[in-house]
Amino acid sequence: MAIPSIFVKTAKEIWNCEWNILMNGLGPTDSKGNYKRPENIQQEISIPSKEDLEKRELDQMPYLIIGQSCPWAHRVWIMHEIKGLKTSINLIIAKVNTSSGKWIFEPNLKGCQTLQELYKKCNFYKIKRATVPMLFDPGEKANSKFRLINNESADLVNILNEWPISNNSLNLNSRKDHKKIVDWQSLIQENVNNGVYKCGFARNQNAYEKASEDLFSTLTIIEESLNTNGPWLCGKDLTIADIRLFPTLIRWESVYEPLFKCSKKPIGSFPNIIKWRKTIFNLYNIKKTCDADAWRKDYFGALFPLNPSSIIPKGENINQIVNH
Repeated sequence: MAIPSIFVKTAKEIWNCEWNILMNGLGPTDSKGNYKRPENIQQEISIPSKEDLEKRELDQMPYLIIGQSCPWAHRVWIMHEIKGLKTSINLIIAKVNTSSGKWIFEPNLKGCQTLQELYKKCNFYKIKRATVPMLFDPGEKANSKFRLINNESADLVNILNEWPISNNSLNLNSRKDHKKIVDWQSLIQENVNNGVYKCGFARNQNAYEKASEDLFSTLTIIEESLNTNGPWLCGKDLTIADIRLFPTLIRWESVYEPLFKCSKKPIGSFPNIIKWRKTIFNLYNIKKTCDADAWRKDYFGALFPLNPSSIIPKGENINQIVNH
C-alpha cells in the first residue's frame, strides 16, 4: 500500500524543522544559510619561561588537550610531535561522548570528567562551547589556580613552534616565509579548513554550491602552486602553512567527501596535493596521529543531523588511503 502523499509532505516538513533546530546547535549560519564558525576565547597569551618549566615535575607541566577526530586539534598535535614536546607538555586525548556531545576524560583529568569542567577550573564558568584544542597550565604548586594559555588552534601552532623546551629546533614560522604563511592562512582557513564545514553544514543549495566552488577553486590554486613552487606551500621548506592544511586533506576520503558532500572532484585528481600529503604523512611521527577508523566512528556516530541512522561506514585504513 502506497503512503499517502499528505503523510510524506507532513513528515518532510516536521523533519526539516527539527533538522534546522539540530543544525543550529551544531553549526550556526548567517541569514543566507552559510556556515559561520563560532569564535573561540580571546585572551592575552602568557607562556611559562624556560626557567619556570625546568623546575617542574612532569605532572606540573602544561597540558595540551586534543580530540583525535578534531582537525583543529590535529594540527596542534602534529606540532607537539614535530617539536618533540612530550617532556614539557602533557598530551591528553579527550574522547567523544556521542550521547551527550561532550568531550570527556578517561580517566578523569585533575578531578575533571569533562572538558567543560576543566574550563571551569580555568575560571571560565559561563563558557558555552568547551572546545579542543586547549592548552592550560596547572601551576607549579598543588594548590595553584589553573590558567588557560590558549584554545585557538592557529595561535597554538605558533605557541608550540616557539615553546621554550623542545627536542627539535626546527622553526616552521621563519621570518623569510612570514608573508607567504599569512597569505596561505587567509586563503586556506576560510575556503578549505572552514570550507569543508561550509559544505557539510550548508542549510540550502545556494550556500552549498558557493562553499563547494570556493573549496575546489582553492584546491586548484594549491595544486598549481605545489607544481610550480613546491615541494611545500611556501617553497623549499616545511612551514606551519602545511601543518594547518594537512589535517583537513588527510580526512578527505574517510569523512569530508562522503559525509560533508565535498564531492565535486575526487581528491585524487590533484596529484601534487596527493604527493604532498603522502610526504607529510611519513615525516617524523605524524602518521601515528592519523586514524581513519577513529575519524569515521566519531564523525558518522556523533553528527546526527548529517547522519540520522548513525551507521558508521566501512573504509580503508589510513595507510591504504595515503599509499594509494
